[in-house]
Amino acid sequence: MSDSKTPQRKWSVKRTLAISIIVLLSIAIFLLYYNFNRLMSQALINGFNSSIVSDVYELKFERLAVIPFEGTVRMFNVTLLPRGKPLKEYPYINSLFRLKTERITLKNVSFISLLKSKQLKLERISITKPDVELILAGKRHIMLPFEDSTAVENSTGEQKKPLDSFILNEFHLIDASIHTVNTNQHREFKIKNFTISLYELLVNQHPGEYLTSCKQGNVSIGEFNGTLQKGAIRHLGFKDFKIGIDSLAMQFTLDTMLYHFHDVNTGLHDLDIQTADSLFHVTLKSFDLSYENKSIKLKEISFKPNVSHAVLQRKHRYQHTEFSGSVGTLELRQMNFDSLIYAQKLLIDEVVLDHVKAAIFKDKTKPMDSTHKPVYLGQTVRAISLPLLIKQVKATHVELENTERKPDSTLAKVKITQATLEVKNITNLSITNELEMHTDAYINGKAHFKAGLTFSYQKPQFSFEGEVKKFNLPDLNPLIQAYTPAKIILGISDEIAFSGLAEQTKASGTLKFLYHDLSIDLQLKEKAKWKSAVLAFAANTALVNNNPTSSHLPAREVKFQIERDMNKGFVNVLIKSILMGLKETMIMSKGNRQDYKVAKKKLNQESKK
Repeated sequence: MSDSKTPQRKWSVKRTLAISIIVLLSIAIFLLYYNFNRLMSQALINGFNSSIVSDVYELKFERLAVIPFEGTVRMFNVTLLPRGKPLKEYPYINSLFRLKTERITLKNVSFISLLKSKQLKLERISITKPDVELILAGKRHIMLPFEDSTAVENSTGEQKKPLDSFILNEFHLIDASIHTVNTNQHREFKIKNFTISLYELLVNQHPGEYLTSCKQGNVSIGEFNGTLQKGAIRHLGFKDFKIGIDSLAMQFTLDTMLYHFHDVNTGLHDLDIQTADSLFHVTLKSFDLSYENKSIKLKEISFKPNVSHAVLQRKHRYQHTEFSGSVGTLELRQMNFDSLIYAQKLLIDEVVLDHVKAAIFKDKTKPMDSTHKPVYLGQTVRAISLPLLIKQVKATHVELENTERKPDSTLAKVKITQATLEVKNITNLSITNELEMHTDAYINGKAHFKAGLTFSYQKPQFSFEGEVKKFNLPDLNPLIQAYTPAKIILGISDEIAFSGLAEQTKASGTLKFLYHDLSIDLQLKEKAKWKSAVLAFAANTALVNNNPTSSHLPAREVKFQIERDMNKGFVNVLIKSILMGLKETMIMSKGNRQDYKVAKKKLNQESKK
């Protein structure tokens, strides 16, 4: 039981006074903080409305929080939207943007400048998870008014100001979602996880121009998808795009954008492109560019059709060559980006390709286009409008499959494997040097050949030379029988060597074909209407089985001459020349027979000495 006589503690006056003071201070601080937030909110709105940007756009936010001792301001549920009716018309503005975001954070804000002179001075801006919509029109997209000589007054008679020069130590746009509609070019893009960071950002405005620069910038895109209604591409998509730039400076005017930078590097992954007709699919695993290292590197490039050859050929009235393939890696080394950007010249020291697979298809059941007059490579390069110099192109581990649908609708295939290709001096800047091409490969994995071609830039001609190493002739029966009613039963090719000059309408040269134990089965009676496109045998004639026919006789080394099919390119000229040389070796024409008699006579005379 409690002691009723225990004295009760009295609530001291000091304690009551202390609590009252604390409560009053808390209320005062709360009111002051609330009022300060209200003042800051109004100051931000007034500061924005005092600029000419507010003629076109309206800034709103639901709530503002200030941390005075940190100099931090946080704005929540912010919108920056175009006005329904601009306060002043700027006829050159043809595009608009809309921004909605969860939060904007301003750090190291000068509260005094903002409250006193409506000037926003700060060091850092962060915009978190904004939704941005861009409506673009015109060839150049202008969204903001430029400063001009006309003073603009608002409803209170106060003159509005252009954007003042300001410096930000940091600007961050974090995980943005961007939707872009280009009404002029009929394009629509959707971007996810777009992040941009700029350091030491300077923005300045003068009459008719914006000047901006940054010490360093980084941009990343998580995912990009675009639909294009015009042009050759219908769909474009990629992931993990990144770009870093060092010391960027830009100048914008109504009709011009000038820029320069110290270094830039960029890359992306999983590029996916569908052509407008949905016939072809282009993919790229990764892309990396380094301005400082002067290099571009691409991995796993693929260009393949979505449909069959029949569907592709349906679009063409005449014979049309289809190309498809893939490249493991493609590198551009010592690329002069400055010459490309500022002088529109493409200057590259070396292009290196590895693991190249290419497929060619042609339907010869269709008629030839008699108006098609291909030119040689020298003239093709000279006709390119972009000034260029590529010192060397090198391709390794190349595989090429050439498929033709013959006039009788059967298919003929030729495979080139284990190939390397080098091309030097690809240019239209100087025609004194010539374009050189060298290749080393295997035909159907059996016949090892080497060839070199030199194209003139001054004349429509090229010289060529090459050799085919020793191989078993029956190994090429699948190729020979695809084009002729002939079959090689036995035979060894010891050596094939050739050289010549191809001019605009003809080609000529020499060929040496050394072989032994040759036995050919010709079945011309079964195909009376056949005309050989490969060996051009005139009849089922007994052929010489060996070249040289004996150790006491010279080898047949023949001259050949062909007329160029003016509707076909340099590859056809080269193949036709070699085949004519082979035919002349086995069934010599009058001129080569006479030369052979002279060679035999000379050899007999030398043997008697």
